[in-house]
Amino acid sequence: MTVDEYLQQVVAKYSPRDLTGSVFDISQLKATLQKWASTCYSAILDSGSRAKGTAISLASDVDYLVSLTSDCNENSGGLKSIYDSLHSTLKNSYPTARPQNVSIRVTLGTILGGVQVDVTPARKQPGNTNDHWLYLSKQGTRQQTNMQRHIADVSRSGRTSEIKALKIWRELNQLDFPSVYLEYLLINHVLSGHGNDLGNNVWHVLNELAKDTSNPLFARIIDPANSTNALSDLLTTTEKQKIIAKAKVAAAQQNWNRVVW
Repeated sequence: MTVDEYLQQVVAKYSPRDLTGSVFDISQLKATLQKWASTCYSAILDSGSRAKGTAISLASDVDYLVSLTSDCNENSGGLKSIYDSLHSTLKNSYPTARPQNVSIRVTLGTILGGVQVDVTPARKQPGNTNDHWLYLSKQGTRQQTNMQRHIADVSRSGRTSEIKALKIWRELNQLDFPSVYLEYLLINHVLSGHGNDLGNNVWHVLNELAKDTSNPLFARIIDPANSTNALSDLLTTTEKQKIIAKAKVAAAQQNWNRVVW
């Protein structure tokens, strides 16, 4: 078996789950979200890895962006109060609901551990645009971005297999490495100009992440949807050092089955 065949086998092993049996649970969640949003409701949008073609079964199963009107809660606590209100509402219906940086994760049903759904509240910018303001709970700040732009960039990048392989490696090593940062780091920086050899590309990424000097994790990676938004700031130096340490372990392995499995 070639390296490419092995990696393709691993990626296939972690294919996203079939959600056919969760249609009712998902529709109930959407009804809860629409009721919560009330007069602020604009839309519920597919916003994550399924839409990008980079979903794996080890991460969230579904990602939704709850798009709110541009004037929602503008004078009543702003984005933080929106985020906190959604967390409180979801906690009532889904006791295991837990806050993440920009989203809140809920578990639907109990089959195979339940379906993991990440829900992100976002306030739409005025006018005919897909730009939204998000609340970053870790930093206590807000951020403007465009998830529809992210979906288009990633799904058309030609790097979805590499991204999935690195996301599997991330999850197996329990690393905090936001997907949007990982995606643009690979697409626009580490793999820019590289060919389509999956094994060589994944190996190259791991070796780059293991570097002591000129490590791409310390390059400034910008959100193409907002030039003032540095995706590389989503992780602290300590969090980046954890990724580097795990990458060093991976790069020292002689067999791929000790890197991803």
